[in-house]
Amino acid sequence: MKLLLLFLLLFSTPCLGQNNDVPYHGGNSENLRFGLGQMDKFVESVGQDKLLHAGGCYVISATTASIVYNITENRKKAFVYGVLSSVIIGGVKEIHDIKHGDSNWGDMGANVVGATLGASVVIVRF
Repeated sequence: MKLLLLFLLLFSTPCLGQNNDVPYHGGNSENLRFGLGQMDKFVESVGQDKLLHAGGCYVISATTASIVYNITENRKKAFVYGVLSSVIIGGVKEIHDIKHGDSNWGDMGANVVGATLGASVVIVRF
């Protein structure tokens, strides 16, 4: 939940330091529309399929790491099991996609990124 709120706060305000031509509208609906427009540009550039792969592996990895940490109380083991479980499941899905869909290395890269972020969120102390 903290990550979602941070993500929304970061993308709801424009980055004025990079471009002075971007209008700043304060904390109103125009500012929110601008942030959502920037998020749409990000989704178009990365691709929705890659984001779905990263998101799915994030959930699998975070769940597995959380379960392993609650059982063993070992952060390293939780991280390793979280990442491996998610990457293996993502790899099996890509093997399935070879004959039944569109398989590529970009999807596997998104799986690894999502898995690493998911396990990291569980083991990092705040």
